[in-house]
Amino acid sequence: MRPPSIRIRSFAKVNLALAVLGKRADGYHEIRTVFQSIDLHDELEIRPSSRLELFCQDLPGVPTEDNTVWRAATALARAASPASGAEIILKKRVPPGSGLGGGSSNAAAALLGLCRLWRLEVSEGDLKALAATIGSDVPFFLHGGTALGIGRGEEIYPLPEIRQAHLVVVYPGIQIPTAAAYQALSFVLTSRHAANKIQSFCGRLTDGTACLAEIFNDFETSILPAYPEVKEAKDFLTEQGARATLLSGSGSSVFGFFSDEESALAASRSSTIRESWRVFPTKTLSRVAYFQSMFG
Repeated sequence: MRPPSIRIRSFAKVNLALAVLGKRADGYHEIRTVFQSIDLHDELEIRPSSRLELFCQDLPGVPTEDNTVWRAATALARAASPASGAEIILKKRVPPGSGLGGGSSNAAAALLGLCRLWRLEVSEGDLKALAATIGSDVPFFLHGGTALGIGRGEEIYPLPEIRQAHLVVVYPGIQIPTAAAYQALSFVLTSRHAANKIQSFCGRLTDGTACLAEIFNDFETSILPAYPEVKEAKDFLTEQGARATLLSGSGSSVFGFFSDEESALAASRSSTIRESWRVFPTKTLSRVAYFQSMFG
C-alpha cells in the first residue's frame, strides 16, 4: 500500500544562554549553550516518489546540493534506504542566517519525516550521529524543548523546562556569517568562568521564568557594537516592555520575553517597527508540545 504524504512542522529555537569557551584542536569552538524550542516554524511536505527530489518555497539563491534538507535526505538514503525516493516540499518562514536554527531544524524534520515515510527503524544513537554530520545544531532538533548543548553544540542533554513563556523575535533584515561572528570574539573570560556561568544558569531553570533575568550570550559583546541594526532591534524590544532580551545564537535575530501573549502581540504590531525587519510573536515549546505539534 502506498504510504500517505507526511506534513511536518520544523520549529525554530533561541539560545537562552551561550558561552564560548575557546577554540579546539579541530578548528571548531567549544561551546556551552541552552537551547529552547519556540513555535515559529517552517513546514515540510514529504510525498512518496520513485526518486528523491526537493522543491523550496521562499528560499531563493540556495543551490539544492547546499540545502540542509537535501543533505539530510541523501545522507539518510545512503545509510539506510538507498532504493527509496521522496518528493520533499519545503515552505520557509524562518529567515535564513538569523540565528534561529531554521536550516538545522529543516534537516532534523527531514530525517524524522523520511524515517516515517520509508518505515525505517534507525536507532536514536545512529540518527543523532547522522544529524551531527549535517550541522552542529541538528541533533537538538531531534529532542526539542529545553536542552544543554556542549562540544560544538551537538551533544544534547535534556534540562528542566521553563514554564511556557511568550516572546517576540525580531529579525533585523541582515545576515551575520557564523564564521565572522566567531572570528570577532575576544576571549576575555576564562573557560572555567564561562562554564561556571552556564552551570549556574542551568541551576536556575527550576525557578521558572525567574531564570530569564540571567539569560546571556557571549556573542553580544562583539555583535552589538559591530551591527547597529541588531542593537536597534534589541533596544526596540526593551522599549516595548520586554522583561529580558538577547541575541539568538551568533545572530542576527534578537528576542524578548513578555509577561503575556497580549503584550507580545502589542509589541509585534508597534508603529515603530522598521520596514526591513521581520517580527514574530511566538512562545516556548516543551518537549512534549514539540513532538505533539510536529506532525499534522
